[in-house]
Amino acid sequence: MKHLNTRLLVILACFLAATPPLGAEKAVVVRVSPLVAAAPATVRITVTVEPNERNRALVIESDSGDYYRSSQVQLEGDRSPRTHMLVFRGLPPGEHRVSAVVHGTNGFRSAVSTTVTVVGAGPSS
Repeated sequence: MKHLNTRLLVILACFLAATPPLGAEKAVVVRVSPLVAAAPATVRITVTVEPNERNRALVIESDSGDYYRSSQVQLEGDRSPRTHMLVFRGLPPGEHRVSAVVHGTNGFRSAVSTTVTVVGAGPSS
């Protein structure tokens, strides 16, 4: 019985340590759909930015090494919308790192990224 209680306490402690504090939110979150697509791919990108008076710009990038695309959205501090949506069309085959970077009045503020896999034939000869 004592070992069971100890085991339950350890599991509970691990759960609590892995749970973010109440009210803790990420400054920027990026969601991309689909995560795997056929070339030439169209991906929908949704970025959530926590309002902050210092936020000035949001840069969304797709980079595969052979292909780069970016878009910039001006932010008006804490008066900007929380959610920004855009579409990147025509992504070629490869692993694309999709990043969202928030810049503020004093430079870089926050960044997050995810990977999109685009499958299909390479360039024809």
